[in-house]
Amino acid sequence: MGERERRLSVTGRTTVEPDGAHDLCVRLAARYWGLDDPVRADQLAAILAADQIRVVLHPETVRRYVH
Repeated sequence: MGERERRLSVTGRTTVEPDGAHDLCVRLAARYWGLDDPVRADQLAAILAADQIRVVLHPETVRRYVH
């Protein structure tokens, strides 16, 4: 509460990439979850057991809005 609202608008194209998703999941989980937590480690293991893809945004225009 009390924080100004921020929005982002991105225009561009996307591509679906079949590789790199598992590496990205590992990096993000290590950064934001703290994998010392067994529940989070199990969640990551479940994610890595499934096939994953990456949706990559190739931005042409990026606009920021603060309200």
